[in-house]
Amino acid sequence: MRDIILTTYPEKGSRNVGDNLITESAKKLVRHRVPEYDPIELFRETQLDPSLIENCKSILAPGFPVNNRTYPDLYALSEDLADISDKTYVVGCSFQSLDPSSKAYAQYEYDPKTLLSLKSLSRTTGVIQCRDYAIRDMLKNNGISASYIGDLALYDDSLVCSGTKFPKTISSIAFSIPHKPKFFSQARKLLHLIKREFPNAELYVTHHSIPNEHSIKVAETAKHVGFREVDLSGNCENLNFYQDIDIHIGYRLHGHIFFLRNRKPSFLLAEDSRSAGISQTSFLRNGIFMGVNDSMVPDKDAPYFLMKNLRYEIRNNFSSFINTFSFIDKSYRSAVRPYFDEFSKHLGWRPSRLSALKSSLNFWSK
Repeated sequence: MRDIILTTYPEKGSRNVGDNLITESAKKLVRHRVPEYDPIELFRETQLDPSLIENCKSILAPGFPVNNRTYPDLYALSEDLADISDKTYVVGCSFQSLDPSSKAYAQYEYDPKTLLSLKSLSRTTGVIQCRDYAIRDMLKNNGISASYIGDLALYDDSLVCSGTKFPKTISSIAFSIPHKPKFFSQARKLLHLIKREFPNAELYVTHHSIPNEHSIKVAETAKHVGFREVDLSGNCENLNFYQDIDIHIGYRLHGHIFFLRNRKPSFLLAEDSRSAGISQTSFLRNGIFMGVNDSMVPDKDAPYFLMKNLRYEIRNNFSSFINTFSFIDKSYRSAVRPYFDEFSKHLGWRPSRLSALKSSLNFWSK
């Protein structure tokens, strides 16, 4: 009997490192409990063969989008969801919309087929675990049981409840490139503001997907300002480049999340609903700024708001982020750890009473 994990990471497409980070984070959370966990990794478009379904224990789908027609347009899954509903676990569910405003969630209505599919896929746990509060509330408004668990990339069992890594001085900064070309002028302004504010810092401009015409244009502008270009697309191990960087400023959600995961400050301009939803989630809002105005046009003042907040945080030793990390730790204790404990039990994991006690003592001593 094998296990399956469905990934959103396009190995032969954009090679978006954030998608790989979600997949690998989910694996690591399981392997913390079940070291031998070795799932078959399949891209989301793969239709599951009946013989494979019959011979698997679990199907884990981290970051599963809860949009209309996710199934079968984005996720092929099975011809009949009843064949997999008792072994499929959708978790850290996302929502995709170019509109980052709250109305994108409040006005969203599901078609009958999608409602049925979401209720079928939630059968294993009885509730859909969501990436942010906005998605949770949207599902509830549509009659679907939902709860908050967060983006799985936020969590590493070895890092939660650990100390903060606030820089005493800013000696290095990474700037992540926006997805959309319409943010070019805004990004250029922000690059100049960063260089003016930190003239002596080591500055880097980072790609999170395979460089394309737009991202190359931004990178060339950044290099002209004084940044060095780094391609982090592909395997999430590439993100370890950020371990030696003091702060992140930019547009890529999973650059922002990787810094938070590692207890470091980050400042994000929200391009779409993915980042905007996180900004509506309790203390995760710290460091996030809307990149567009009410007309969905890039906000020319957003770079100034971000830099003003950055200066405030530096003066106050990044104190706002203490609440952010406390919220992440609380979410881990209340949602992530119980969820992956139960999932691991489904795989046959049974912690001894002694190891469970040691784990609890070690956790609370952090």
